[in-house]
Amino acid sequence: MGKEDMLRKRAKRVEEVSDEKWNTVTEFNREKVEEFLYESVHLSKKSLNQYRSALRIFYSWVDEALKGKRIYEIKKKDFMRFQNFLARRGMSSNGIKFKRSAVSSMNKYLINFYEDDEDFLTFRNFVEGVPNPAPNKVYNKIPLTKEEVQTVKQTLEENGHYQPLAAFSVLYDSGCRRAEFLQLKKEIVNYEPLKDKDGELLNVYKTNPVRTKGAGEQGNIRELYISDEAVKHINLWLNHRGEDDNEFIFVSKRGGETSHINSSAVNYWFKEIISDIVGRRVNPHIIRASRSSHLIADSDGKLGKAQKLLGHKDSSTTNNFYNLNEDEDDYGSMF
Repeated sequence: MGKEDMLRKRAKRVEEVSDEKWNTVTEFNREKVEEFLYESVHLSKKSLNQYRSALRIFYSWVDEALKGKRIYEIKKKDFMRFQNFLARRGMSSNGIKFKRSAVSSMNKYLINFYEDDEDFLTFRNFVEGVPNPAPNKVYNKIPLTKEEVQTVKQTLEENGHYQPLAAFSVLYDSGCRRAEFLQLKKEIVNYEPLKDKDGELLNVYKTNPVRTKGAGEQGNIRELYISDEAVKHINLWLNHRGEDDNEFIFVSKRGGETSHINSSAVNYWFKEIISDIVGRRVNPHIIRASRSSHLIADSDGKLGKAQKLLGHKDSSTTNNFYNLNEDEDDYGSMF
């Protein structure tokens, strides 16, 4: 299968709305957006930023395409035009659905809190009733085999790509999300390995606590689990990186300054380096899926170890297969 078969044509990017451009948007709409975001304390910081981006894009489009209609004047046919605008640019169905969700959430807020306001007496959620975009497949999300995992590690090390190697190794071991492994600190290379019930050392290390998916600013907090091989790969990177004052493992260096890395750099590693090694499109979530599928296969189809490592706590089905206690011996058998 060639790369042309694996990827759909990339969407023409919808540019982020700068503060300068946002300040030119119809004042009424702009103020309502800012109020909604301010009151959305249930959203995590990341979700809040995503909502802000989606709402700015929509209401900037309203200014340009609908001549600055006020929110209560927008109709379903108007929102359909916006959705079609995104679809024509090649945006994925999931990308469009997120923007629908952000606009719809704000509409529900306005209906709830402005029901007695004269402007909103006849206001309806103009997203409802507009058909969802037809699902489209971005590319085949095929988990890596264990052999491919080892090939990636070996190739990255041979080519001196030590930071992507450390990232890939941690992602695979822990089955974590991209936003989680970026929070890891250099101090973990000095942590002691875990011990089993008999006091014997395991080849497993627990990391510093990281914030995972969850509601609100704080979200859920947990440690990740990685092997001694991942710690070795982290040390390879840190030795290559040299001394600096940044506490995080994954960083970028520009103009002599070391700063905490952002997700776009991770996306670059997977798109331009790791995908080339594997020979098909690979992203961080596929590594999570790969780790899970390998654990399930090694556990004769039982889901418990995969659920435990990946931090899933609310699956009653998985709980029927496995006792989800905090026995750290379980982690020893995962590596």
